[in-house]
Amino acid sequence: MAYITSWYWNKGDFRKVNEDSFTLQRVRARKKELIFAAVCDGIGGLRAGECASGLVAEQLTEWFYREGFWKMRSLFWTKQMKKRALDALLDMQEKLERCEREEKICSGTTVTMVFVRGRRFVLVHLGDSRAYQLCRKRCLNREKQTGTRQLSQDHEEGGVLRRCVGAFGLEVPQLYTGTLDDGDMLLLCTDGFYKKAPPDFFRICLYEEREAGQLYRRLKGIGSFLTAQGEKDNMTAVLIGYEKEESVWKKNGKSVKNTF
Repeated sequence: MAYITSWYWNKGDFRKVNEDSFTLQRVRARKKELIFAAVCDGIGGLRAGECASGLVAEQLTEWFYREGFWKMRSLFWTKQMKKRALDALLDMQEKLERCEREEKICSGTTVTMVFVRGRRFVLVHLGDSRAYQLCRKRCLNREKQTGTRQLSQDHEEGGVLRRCVGAFGLEVPQLYTGTLDDGDMLLLCTDGFYKKAPPDFFRICLYEEREAGQLYRRLKGIGSFLTAQGEKDNMTAVLIGYEKEESVWKKNGKSVKNTF
């Protein structure tokens, strides 16, 4: 099996700061590759949203190498990761609350993260960012389904965010376990990247590409299109593709470790 990953991170032309952060980690252990990715969108209506999202992305990365990576190697890893990821979010909630008490800064961030091993993945989600599964098989079979599955719930009501890490107190996140078929992709993105996107837009734009550089150019092109449609928010997207046969992907032989 093989994976291909790509990402897009853009402040946009209308914002002074980028309140989005992300992390993308790929590790090989016992001849198996493990992937961890997360996108965080700092709450713009509060102070220092970029600090909250950056802190959570950085702390999640450190936690992954300290603990999460080892749990992903276990036999019952999907169950383990749900519990351990919740513990990690509770720890970050305490840090943001301590910052509010000591520094008088109230801030918060959305978190959408995924752990991938083999065909299986675990999604942990809080907020209004999104996770999509782009299904290649449905497209090739030309079935009536769009081939785009929104995996994450929108934790907002009437345009008001109801769940996050930080400001409102931590509620139980959405936990989801899924399976990837040959050629499927997982797309994690903040709300600036999807709000003005037409239905099934991401799958149509991305499913034919099987090379990291081309996928990045497609993601960048999507960002430019959304900006032309009037999107003014920060945009972040992380893409993970899965294939049964490693030869399908054009490899560059480099490890990936990105945190922004």
